[in-house]
Amino acid sequence: MIENGSPVGAGKRRRHITAFYIETLILVAVFILVILVLTKVFAWSGRLGERAEILTGAVHLAENAAEAAAASESLEDLRALLDENGNAGISEDGSGETGGILQAWYDGTGNPAPEGDFRVEVSWRPAGDLAESGGGEGLVECTVSVFWTEEAEPVYVLETAVYVR
Repeated sequence: MIENGSPVGAGKRRRHITAFYIETLILVAVFILVILVLTKVFAWSGRLGERAEILTGAVHLAENAAEAAAASESLEDLRALLDENGNAGISEDGSGETGGILQAWYDGTGNPAPEGDFRVEVSWRPAGDLAESGGGEGLVECTVSVFWTEEAEPVYVLETAVYVR
């Protein structure tokens, strides 16, 4: 049947097609929004994963340096234990002949490298009688700080003490 010059039901069909296109556009917009949110979440997760990897490496290097400090009788002994391929050196910090700071450099995988990404600083500070006498036996306080590339703040800090004979 034809009513008003158009087949019966043609208006309903047009409205149905228009509704279909609007629903499709809304669905595409929601889909794009979900993709954008997920992309941002995955990027954020990737950055957190990289930072966690750096922190894990810093913790391992600090533990190794603390164990080397526990096995050392002096800052020079500590340098000898940590030095491989010229990656470690001692700088005086004004605390006397027995005190100072040892710096050692490591690459991103924790291997010794003179121009590495990690910088491990071990401060060697004699305490009490050992500091006053300039030698002998006593307690030495050590702070191990691990820095990543050129960051001013350490990624990880470990404080320990060593009894020196």
